[in-house]
Amino acid sequence: MFHNWWQAAAAAGLVVLAAVGITAAHTSALPRTLSYSLIRQACEWHAGWQTRSWPEIKSDHFRLRYRPEDAEVAPLVLQTAETAYEPAAAMLQHQPAGETLIVLYPDRESLARQFGWAASESAMGVYWGGVVRVLSPYDWVTSRDPQEIAAIFNSAGPVAHEFAHLLVDEKARGNYPRWLTEGIAQYVERQLTGFVMPGSPEAAGWYALQEMDYEFDNLADQTLAYRQSALMVDYLVERYGLESLNLVLDRLGRGATLDQAFREIIDTSSANLAVAFAREVPLSRARAEFASNL
Repeated sequence: MFHNWWQAAAAAGLVVLAAVGITAAHTSALPRTLSYSLIRQACEWHAGWQTRSWPEIKSDHFRLRYRPEDAEVAPLVLQTAETAYEPAAAMLQHQPAGETLIVLYPDRESLARQFGWAASESAMGVYWGGVVRVLSPYDWVTSRDPQEIAAIFNSAGPVAHEFAHLLVDEKARGNYPRWLTEGIAQYVERQLTGFVMPGSPEAAGWYALQEMDYEFDNLADQTLAYRQSALMVDYLVERYGLESLNLVLDRLGRGATLDQAFREIIDTSSANLAVAFAREVPLSRARAEFASNL
């Protein structure tokens, strides 16, 4: 069920695009990349209109809108984004055009309301349609000491992760599976802040690639889904290099399917990559403390 007209409109657009491109589903993702700018502009416009009366501060690459109760912490959020900008952009070899809008929400309920989620939703940040949405540290950091808030937000806050999602989205022009962007966002976040999402003690086996491609948000063990995404991207980087991963994103942005991009850039199919990953990466890495060496 859609709680906002813009979500319904974006979904309707994607349904139409799926119908247009269904006959070419296995040979091209071009319909998705062609529609990318239109849908994203609509989402950006709506977010800007929705927060048009909010206070705003700017930096070289971002503009941040916030509620009055977050006036004291807003500069910290903006500076954290600026700190992440150059290394993340260099890592993924992409710089956004213009200023990126960040919307700072004072509490979980106001953030969840934008997506029709339950107020208990635990997300601290969301990237959607060219806009980075962030939960105020006042909502989840127990300390009220400014230095402690800054230290915790810089090391465990969502800004680097969500900005990485934006870079992937722009570079691949909306043409990527969820597991790939989640894995890349975790990779960038770990490099920049050292933060690592927890493993899944209950993991009984790797998810199939098709499940990761099409059922990511519905998988029973979400902790495993995120950990597997991170490990799969680590596997790609370890085996083929970050440059190859960036070339894959470039090809996706020009309308290739993921399988086409993998075959062209790293000379293997998606299916073969998944088989090699499952064979070479022990399941213990899904459960235990994260290790980057595979």
